[in-house]
This record gives sequence, structure tokens and C-alpha cells, in this order.
Amino acid sequence: MDIADLGAVAALLSIPVGLITVWWNARSADGGTRATLIAGITQADASVVAAQVQGLREFESWQQATLADASAGFLRSADAFVRTVRMLPEFDNDQRASRLDIHGVEVETAFSSLDLLAPPDLRRSAEEVLSYCKSLERKALDRAVLRSAIKALEDGWCYGNPETCNHPHHGSAWVAWELLMDWPRKDEEAREEDRGLLEYCLEDSCCFSEQEARRVLALADRNPGSWTQMLGGWVRDPLLERFTSLRASFVDEARGARPADATGLSA
Repeated sequence: MDIADLGAVAALLSIPVGLITVWWNARSADGGTRATLIAGITQADASVVAAQVQGLREFESWQQATLADASAGFLRSADAFVRTVRMLPEFDNDQRASRLDIHGVEVETAFSSLDLLAPPDLRRSAEEVLSYCKSLERKALDRAVLRSAIKALEDGWCYGNPETCNHPHHGSAWVAWELLMDWPRKDEEAREEDRGLLEYCLEDSCCFSEQEARRVLALADRNPGSWTQMLGGWVRDPLLERFTSLRASFVDEARGARPADATGLSA
């Protein structure tokens, strides 16, 4: 093959090489576009995931904050109810039932809000508090009658020694006080025997109106099983001590159900 033939072959080969170059450049451009597209899709997917994670975090934060508010609201309503029970003997008898009812409804309403969000342990603790509040509500009016009677009789004692006082009204107040304090420990026969003496001493003490004395006598006639708990002592108040214990357990559960920095409950 001479030089002229080699030149012809080279000319023929130059066409495919040019086509290959064009094809390669086009392929590279298409590959770049595809890579850009894939990168864009990946970035979009990451944005969606990030948005979902952010949305989940925001929802969890909202749920925890709402749970904290509901827990604190339930605790406030229960505390307000128990304060009412504690102060009920100081109210006029005509006001006691309505005041008690208002706060009792508030406790149940607050529990309804908490019940929708609370985890099982917190719900169980809240149910115990609610149940005890209902138990207190059933005893609160009798407790108010009994404790207000005891306070009135103590105020009617002699300012010296009530056991040696010769003032007739002071002596009656002292005897009535002793009868009421010992009433749950008496058997049925002894209560029947002392019932007339109790009625006389309540009236003669001049510590009560006729209606107030009748309410005390009606309570003595029923002799509820919780008399000793309602009566309490100089320092202790067993009915409210039980609430304090249940309250503490609820506070512990509520704090455990929320982030440590999301407080709203007082010990």
C-alpha cells in the first residue's frame, strides 16, 4: 500500500472518530444531567424526611406540653376541692353543698381532659386521686357538721379548767364534747342510753342554734363508720392525710411522663 492509499484510509477513519467524539460528549452531558437529577431527588427526599422528623418532634413537644398542662390543671382542681373540704366547717350550712358541688365538678372535668392524653401509669394514679375525691365528697358534709360542732363546743368551754368549772353552760359544753369524741367507741346500747344526755348538753351549752343541734343529733343517730376519721385529732386529719399521699404519687407519675424541664406541678 502506497502513501496515497494510507491517506485515503486515514480520511475514512477520521469520520468515525468525529462521530465518537460527538457521541461521547453527548453521553457525558446526559450523565451530568442524570447525576444532577439524582442529586436533586436525593435532596428532596432528605428535605421530606427532615420535615417529617421536625413535624414529629413538634407534635411530641405539643403533646408533652398539653399533657403537662392537663396534669397541672387536674392537680389544681383536686387541691382546690380538698381546700374546700378542709374549710367547709367554717361555712354556713346553707353554703356547704353548693361549694362542694362546684369543686367536685371541676375535678371530674379536669380528669376528663387528662384521661385523653395520660399514659397508663399516670391515668391510674389520676383515677385514684379522683376516686378519693369522690369519697371525700360523700363524707365532707358530715365532716363539716361534726368538726364545726366540736369547734363550737371547745369555744364554749370555761377559759380555765373545764373539768372543775361550775358554770352550767360551760359544763354542758364539756360533757357534749366528751360524748361526741367517744361516740364511735360506744356500742349501740350505750349510744341509746346517752342520746338523751347528748341532746340536753347540746342545747344547754348555748353553742348552737336549734337547727345546728338537730343536725348534730341526726349525725349521731346515723353514727357513720367514718366518724373517727372525720373527727381527726388535735394535729392529725386522717381523711386529708390519705389525699396527701395519693397526691404525692400523682405528682411523681406526672413528672415522669414529661421532660424534666417541663414542670408545672408543685410538691
